[in-house]
Amino acid sequence: MVKMYRQGDILLREIEVIPEGVKPSNNDVILRGEATGHAHRIVNGTIFTLETFRSEEMYIEAKPEAALIHEEHNTIQVEAGFYEVIRQREYDPEARSRLVED
Repeated sequence: MVKMYRQGDILLREIEVIPEGVKPSNNDVILRGEATGHAHRIVNGTIFTLETFRSEEMYIEAKPEAALIHEEHNTIQVEAGFYEVIRQREYDPEARSRLVED
């Protein structure tokens, strides 16, 4: 069974390996809220990004005792492994679909 963790508009979905060509991030912020400035962050993990022609894909390598934290949500313990970061989308009649913003 695939492990998944949801915190607000962020979903971590377990994957077998992180794709080639990713670049490690220099911080622990997955997503910063535009309205509040609060951030979804990974503790004891590394964030990787991959630029595509459509968007920026994000992946996480969670180490033992990794945690997903945010000021307005409960902390979630994340098992060690590799995860794809999926952002929640919402329908907008003008744009058809867009990413949800905190």
